[in-house]
Amino acid sequence: MKGNILLLIVVFWPFMGAFFTWLMCGRSFTAPDENDNTRKCYYPSRLYMMTLGVVIFEAMIIIAALLYGPVVNTDAFELHRICGFGLYFRFDGFRVVYACVSTLMWFSSTLVSGEYFGKGKDLMRYQTLGLITYGATLGVFLSADLYTTFIFFEIMSIASYAYVAHTEKAAALRAAGTYLAVAVIGGLVMLMGLMMLYRICGTLRLEYLKEAAEEIFKAGVPGSLKELYVAGGLILFGFGAKAGMFPLHIWLPKAHPVAPAPASALLSGVLTKSGIFGVLVLCLEIFGESFGFGFTVVVLGLITMVTGALLAVFSTDLKRTLACSSVSQIGFILTGIGLVPLLAEESTLALSGALLYMVNHSLFKLVLFLCAAAVYMKCHKLDLNEIQGFGRDLPVLKILFLIGALGISGVPLLSGYVAKTLIHEGMVEYIHMSSGGIRTFFKAAEWVYLISGGMTFAYMTKLFWAVFVDKPKKEYGPVAERTAGRAAHLAIVLPAFLIVFLGIGAKLYVGKVVIFMGHFNTAAFDHEQTEILHGLHLFSLENLKGSAISIAFGIVIFVLIRKFLCRKEADGHMVYLDRWPKFLDIEELIYRPLLLKLFPFLFRSVGVFVAEKLPALIYKRLMAAASACAKCVSGFVQSLVDLSDRTVFAPFRVKKADRFKETRTFLAGEEKRFKVISATLSYGMLLICFGLIFTLIYLLYLLFS
Repeated sequence: MKGNILLLIVVFWPFMGAFFTWLMCGRSFTAPDENDNTRKCYYPSRLYMMTLGVVIFEAMIIIAALLYGPVVNTDAFELHRICGFGLYFRFDGFRVVYACVSTLMWFSSTLVSGEYFGKGKDLMRYQTLGLITYGATLGVFLSADLYTTFIFFEIMSIASYAYVAHTEKAAALRAAGTYLAVAVIGGLVMLMGLMMLYRICGTLRLEYLKEAAEEIFKAGVPGSLKELYVAGGLILFGFGAKAGMFPLHIWLPKAHPVAPAPASALLSGVLTKSGIFGVLVLCLEIFGESFGFGFTVVVLGLITMVTGALLAVFSTDLKRTLACSSVSQIGFILTGIGLVPLLAEESTLALSGALLYMVNHSLFKLVLFLCAAAVYMKCHKLDLNEIQGFGRDLPVLKILFLIGALGISGVPLLSGYVAKTLIHEGMVEYIHMSSGGIRTFFKAAEWVYLISGGMTFAYMTKLFWAVFVDKPKKEYGPVAERTAGRAAHLAIVLPAFLIVFLGIGAKLYVGKVVIFMGHFNTAAFDHEQTEILHGLHLFSLENLKGSAISIAFGIVIFVLIRKFLCRKEADGHMVYLDRWPKFLDIEELIYRPLLLKLFPFLFRSVGVFVAEKLPALIYKRLMAAASACAKCVSGFVQSLVDLSDRTVFAPFRVKKADRFKETRTFLAGEEKRFKVISATLSYGMLLICFGLIFTLIYLLYLLFS
């Protein structure tokens, strides 16, 4: 064990807090009688205070770790021989910021959950596994090697399953199954990539990976380069699955509508960023100067951006729209990260925008999903036609939602404008650097970027208009009964204030915060890049023009939404129509048929062939060969016997049938016995065992060759 012990406590305190929460509050979860099968919490305040106390104490530990020594610590905290390879953590600029963001997210979510759940079902499970997810998320962000990242990434994925499946309804369990399938498949594919990367580079430590990858690129050996790209693609698949990158985004639109709103804020605001963290590692530390890899990430980012925006435009459910919005906003971040390898030394603006938008998106989704929680607590509905006009006379909730909606739309004077402008500036910079077909592509990509920003403005305006402007279809009761509690208001006001402050005071913080976050393993902003950030004119006419174009597109798209995706009834009320084609569901159209029908059919067919047909075929061939050999041997023996019969044993001659009767009986018995053995489970398992042994030998050969 080596390094600052406070860093170890930062990572593992939430795990200990989860144990203490279960220990202290477990006795509060008992059924009142044998006929009541729903376990209810009769002392929820104890549970929430315990959880809140763990998060607050975690914040104090983070502050203590910051004050203890230099923030940018080049030495990782090491736990040798734990989980085989050991665990390694660092506490540099980017990691510090996301440790603080994660703590803010869990603090606000816990504040709202006290009112959201009340005396709900299985709260101990929700809060305990929530703290485990919190600790695992911190472990991902503070990890200093990809093996440590993988360990905590898998813990986070499995523990957060409870967020999606919390209500235990059919829709929730189905969505949770999708979430778990994507997480497990993505994790296994990532593990394959990590094994390949370790074999190629000899390490998974982030501080050494960059040097090892640079040597491979300089050597230019085709085989090693190909293997490095394959490994990078597999790792990108695993991290992209958690981030919500197309075509692995399918869990987001399914999971968020069924998960509790405080959990949705965490799933969208923090857990997706753990996947982005991995993509950052790939683009900064391994493929920092690879055009092919960076271009691939940019293309995937653009497709993700448009796909999520289209789904959100057509959605008529409040939380589903916010979930699809998360997919689209992840596309913006991926585009910024993908530009880093393309721009190389000129990537200051694109990387700064991507890092800032990660933080801003977390704040946006915290505000918006907690506002959705405030609506659901009073309406118990999320369909726009059911909650229409709910917040017309709730000015506080209206202002808070408007801040989140305008912030995520990139409107000037709010923090989203700053980050989106920096990414856009990076794209424009690469257009000036490139030529030919690549330049044409990125000019088109710029328009895709601006139009996607306009679609964001359009669907957020649709949500705001439906909940806070449209005429209500029914009476919602007195205003006092529809107002969220003080704790819920505090949980929403704090991130909303940060969105406004970071937007208005952008000139004061952008340079310092980005330079601080830019310390990422071996990456760091140099003096020239620092000067670029300090001399940046965020509110120049050219930058405001880009935002104005997006807003103009947004207004046009919103008008089209009101015209084609809404219907006005005779009484003046609007009906929001879900016109998205049902068959355009990638999960139902491709993934489930593949995983539940085609693959099982293929594997079952192969298994039947290996277990039944192949042994029978082999046996048939062996018996034919044995029969031919037996005929040859028996013919030779018969010749000798005939010769001896005519000479030596002529006086004692007996019938031929009697002479070979015993031999034929023995062979028939052996044949029958082999048929019985080959049909048993043990025989099939023995064949599988031999196959696995040969596979293991081959993998060991690849690993050590």
